[in-house]
Amino acid sequence: MVNFYTPPKKKLASQKLTVTVTKLDAFGQGVANHKGKTIFIKSALPDETVDIQLTEDKKNYAKAKVIKYHNYSQYRVKPQCKYFTQCGGCELQHISPDLQQQAKYEALIKLIQKETGALLEDNAPNIIADQPYHYRRRARLSINFFKGELLIGFRQSESNKIINIDHCPVLVEQLDDLLIPLQSCLRQIKQKKALGHIELIAVDSGIIIVLRHTELLTEQDSHLLKQFAEIHNISLYLHGDNLVHVFGNKEHYYLIDQLKLTFSPLDFIQVNNQINQKMVNKALEWLDISSNDKILDLFCGMGNFSLPIAKYCQSITGVEGVEELVEKAKLNANLNQDKIQAKTQFFTCNLEDKQQFSIWNQTVFDKVLLDPARAGAYNATAEIVKLSPSKIVYISCNPATLARDCKLFIEEGYNIAKIAILDMFPQTKHIESMLMLTRSG
Repeated sequence: MVNFYTPPKKKLASQKLTVTVTKLDAFGQGVANHKGKTIFIKSALPDETVDIQLTEDKKNYAKAKVIKYHNYSQYRVKPQCKYFTQCGGCELQHISPDLQQQAKYEALIKLIQKETGALLEDNAPNIIADQPYHYRRRARLSINFFKGELLIGFRQSESNKIINIDHCPVLVEQLDDLLIPLQSCLRQIKQKKALGHIELIAVDSGIIIVLRHTELLTEQDSHLLKQFAEIHNISLYLHGDNLVHVFGNKEHYYLIDQLKLTFSPLDFIQVNNQINQKMVNKALEWLDISSNDKILDLFCGMGNFSLPIAKYCQSITGVEGVEELVEKAKLNANLNQDKIQAKTQFFTCNLEDKQQFSIWNQTVFDKVLLDPARAGAYNATAEIVKLSPSKIVYISCNPATLARDCKLFIEEGYNIAKIAILDMFPQTKHIESMLMLTRSG
């Protein structure tokens, strides 16, 4: 038997270092420099002098934790959540919203410039923001039955442990107020081990709850849940092998740009209603739509952008990979036909599969909007270039794939004309953004 040599792990130096933080990175870590090495320090903010202990030491950088604060930054604020040090959901609550936004904006600009070589104008940051708390209209709570106790909440940072919560200041107030009575109800369930997770949704049509379960619930437990829904005027669904409506309204919708968009409880919707409306408004502004424009909306979902655009242009073509969402977009177009002037058409197409692109790439389009998932839209990006639209508005939830796709656009003769941060998830490190590209010449 061959024995392979395994070098011993390098032990971190135990000495205490004292450094002064100079800036914040996009993940909410303080950045300092010691003897030419960059150190990322959890929970430290700009202008704070801190004693630190290294937790990771690499050739070009190190990570550290704070042992002692010698002073506190003007950007440090008191977290509003009592679970801040335990729950892994909102890790930036100790940082003022302005600094959170500024750090994300600077990180986005730096990444795009590095990946594309584009020189972006040093203008005032374009930050689309709203209220920093009580913004989340949709949330998934984990459920775990552990040592005879039912835990309902979010996972601890870097752990699978569930932190039980009875209050969450990022939830819209209707959902936050529901947490305590909901916990009381679920703790009366006999089949606690059958409970998976619970989805809470608050939209213009009312509150929706979807309870995932792994075993068929007894009639007694089902009746208990139905009573809870009746008392609180909730649309209740049980999700086992199939989604089953138990009580309440079955038509669910939210309003956007004075349009009514229906959806199903398992469909994706933007969690921040205020930012969603501002994002749509900004897209309409940047597209500068005329009544003669023919516009393409890729990754269109159920029409979040398509239908507001359809109020102003000649035609809108929406393309989406999920058939159910395409059918919902068609339904929403019919529901709002008295408010839209454009010819609308929606197609199902896997936007990663070039073989399917003939479904939508045979038409001339003046302008394009795309809102892909985290994987970005690399294959579709190459096809968009062939259409040669005058403007492209790109909505992104992943700066890395946004920068990658923009590089291709720039190589093919487009320029980044506008860029903005969307503060879709305040108190978290998630970066949402949008930019507009225009064709050179």
